Amino acid sequence: MEIPKKFWHDRLVLLLITLMAILVVIGVSVVLLRFDVSRNPTTIVAYRPNVSGTQYLSGKPIDIYSLAVYMVVTSAAAVVISARIYTAKRHAALFLLSSTIFLLVLSTIVANSLISIQ
Repeated sequence: MEIPKKFWHDRLVLLLITLMAILVVIGVSVVLLRFDVSRNPTTIVAYRPNVSGTQYLSGKPIDIYSLAVYMVVTSAAAVVISARIYTAKRHAALFLLSSTIFLLVLSTIVANSLISIQ
């Protein structure tokens, strides 16, 4: 796979990739540094409100760590796919990078809230 030189010279692409890298570092560090398995062997992995009140779903610690893996894989895939479609559709590549930034922000917020419930 050959990445076009214009992709790496586009300032908006570089800004979005830099922002994405910063968000990945923040998100992964939130998961790895704040989550402590020794406090509770089962963790809360989901919140489901229902008619009779609130219900928390518990799971294994790997469920929380998978959020960090999700952030890394999503950002890497977004950079690769946007580099491949950059020559055909620049706007689609920029949309893909910016929507990935939105996903990283949401996954960081979800990881932080799930860890703070512990």
